[in-house]
Amino acid sequence: MKDLNKIHFPGKEPGEIIEMALRRHGVAIAKKISGLLIGVILLAVVYILLRNFTEWLDDDEGLFFILFILGGSLFVLFIILFIFHAWVDYYLDIWLITNQRIVATEQKGLFNRVVSELRLDRIQDVSSEVKGFFPTLFKYGSIHVQTASEQDKFWFDDVPQPELASRKILELHERYISIDRIQPRLQHDQHQHMTSDQDYHPPR
Repeated sequence: MKDLNKIHFPGKEPGEIIEMALRRHGVAIAKKISGLLIGVILLAVVYILLRNFTEWLDDDEGLFFILFILGGSLFVLFIILFIFHAWVDYYLDIWLITNQRIVATEQKGLFNRVVSELRLDRIQDVSSEVKGFFPTLFKYGSIHVQTASEQDKFWFDDVPQPELASRKILELHERYISIDRIQPRLQHDQHQHMTSDQDYHPPR
């Protein structure tokens, strides 16, 4: 994602800039479908063995042959649907971190999408976790964003470089908090300056 601010999302506020976009690591989706692909390979091996070393599949119109082909076709169809669902889930899940908030878009099934957001000033802590052989090898893991409310917990799963991403979120949080502190002071100083100008009466 070279130009992050070409990404559009509902409710984008004036002056809001996308600082970082997170998607799941490609290895995570590969792990999901690899087991089923191995199942397809095993099914093909079983078919070859039965075809070459038994007489069960010799009769193309026999009951066993028909049941085997029907079961194998249903299994392959299930795998295709599962891969499609996994790809849609991978492609449509995205976490946008802007200079004001976190916007998490998660696909729940094929026809349900959940969009949640969290203002940066509500963040209390950000931690990352890399657990397991593949996450350690390919450097992906989870990010946990802790807030004051127990109900507002944000988990980013299977994201690349979770340590760097969590540090970036904390930096944006600190920057947002500092801006929030500076703005009231500037407004207060500006108000005092205007008041002093109004109270000033030049000598006649």
